[in-house]
Amino acid sequence: MDDKRFDELEAKLEIYKSTLTEIYERYDQKLEELSLVRRVGDALRTTLSVESLASALMAAVAHEVLVDRLALLLKDQASDSDDRLLLRAAYWADREEFRFYGDPEARAWSLSRLGLPEGELPGLLTLQAVPAALDPLGQEDEGPRALVLAPFLVRRRSLGVMILSRAAQHPFSQEQERMLSIMADQASAALSNVKLFDDLSSANAKLIESERRARESSNYLERLLETANDAILTIDPFGRITYSNRKAGQWGWTKEELLGRDFRLFLEDDPSLQEWRPGAPPPADRVWEAVLLNAQGERRVVLVSSSSAGDDSGEGEPSWMLMVSDLTERRQLERQLLHSEKLASIGVLAAGVAHEVGNPLSTISGYAQLLDKGVDDEAERREYVQAILTQTGRIQKILKELLDYSRPSRGIAETLDLAEHVPRIMGMLEAQRVFARVKVEFDLDKAHAPHLVAMDRDHLAQVVVIIAMNAAQAMAEQVDPQPALRVGLAREGGSVLLSIADNGPGMPPEVRRRVWDPFFTTKGPGQGTGLGLAICQRIVDSYHGRMELVTSEGGGAAFTMAFPEAVVR
Repeated sequence: MDDKRFDELEAKLEIYKSTLTEIYERYDQKLEELSLVRRVGDALRTTLSVESLASALMAAVAHEVLVDRLALLLKDQASDSDDRLLLRAAYWADREEFRFYGDPEARAWSLSRLGLPEGELPGLLTLQAVPAALDPLGQEDEGPRALVLAPFLVRRRSLGVMILSRAAQHPFSQEQERMLSIMADQASAALSNVKLFDDLSSANAKLIESERRARESSNYLERLLETANDAILTIDPFGRITYSNRKAGQWGWTKEELLGRDFRLFLEDDPSLQEWRPGAPPPADRVWEAVLLNAQGERRVVLVSSSSAGDDSGEGEPSWMLMVSDLTERRQLERQLLHSEKLASIGVLAAGVAHEVGNPLSTISGYAQLLDKGVDDEAERREYVQAILTQTGRIQKILKELLDYSRPSRGIAETLDLAEHVPRIMGMLEAQRVFARVKVEFDLDKAHAPHLVAMDRDHLAQVVVIIAMNAAQAMAEQVDPQPALRVGLAREGGSVLLSIADNGPGMPPEVRRRVWDPFFTTKGPGQGTGLGLAICQRIVDSYHGRMELVTSEGGGAAFTMAFPEAVVR
């Protein structure tokens, strides 16, 4: 073999050796990388929290790369800025100390401190001989530092960054940077899984908490419904009961007996219920007063309030809710209170009636004594008899008015002309001692008469007597000006207005605020029940009227009652 051929073969052999060496080196490198991946993967595989991940990652990095300090910074989830990071974990190699920072302790740090545009960090970044202030764990008195910033990237989305720091005279090698890049990739996947696990755990915890709150709310609402003082029912589109609370049992049925029954059939027919037909739901947002027949066939006065409880989305079946209040005992109590206040007024009237009856009795007695002595003149005898009959009729009239007023009222409305009845009622009071100095004036608007209202005459008398007596008693000690009452009638917008005004001392604000409260009185013990004005307001309201008070501290009080005008057909 000649020399030339030998040199060619030797050159090829060298190339082969070089290529084989490079292949072995790359194989060793890949084997080392795979080994590193396996070691880091094993260390991070079982981590289920950010804290355990940070601890395992820093231990793995410190084992593979010589560092002074490690800082783990994660994106602030509460901030819209990608640049804002929070220091979550730190590692000091000199004392082998690891520390994790929870939400209250986490310190904010920004990548913009490195001069990067908008804090971007697309890949591993090495900084040589930078001020210690750029190290999240650096101290001001330290010299220049060498930093490696290894970002955690998942599908080009940054989750945070790991920053390694050591003295500037010991810069990081390319081999170390390659290892750190591999570990950062492994940590990115692990961190993404941890955050996904945290999100799922958080969502599950929120779901469990939401279910707990929903269950508590449901139990609370059920307790409210079951302990309500009124019967509460839900009605389907066919008028059938789908739910009832325990209060509905007051009428003698169990919940099971009520379910599926048409509630409208429990109510007596009434003109106010014409819109509500059996087999149909009640009109929404309405209030009726009706008569209900209970399981024993007894009539109960109830107040029915309906509202729509359906789903406007159209996905569920519409429903209606009824609140039913049993007013039977309340109505009986109100009638008793009305009659009690009337009897209290009669006690006041009785003294005046006794005085009023005394005068004609004296006259009758005198004429009777003259007749007893004998009167020869027939004309004179007839005159005496006629006088006795006149005075007797006067007494009968007074007693009849008192008896009519004292009789318990059944509340039967009739058409009354206030211009006729109000002066008659005031006439009953003229004989009262408290009215002795009271000047009564009438302004009956006769030009626009009659003033017709539909109400019970005893209720009208009770309202007028209570207001007039209160006014007279308030002016009992008044000297100047002379006590006066002005009774007026007017018509306004389909209503008849009855006003009773005095020129008394008026009322202070604290009295005006409570004047309609039951059992509130400014009179002394035993002189008043405090029910008078409350009952007056209740009577006026029952006839769909309104009652107002106008007064001032300077003096005078005026009560105005507006009643719907009755139309005579």
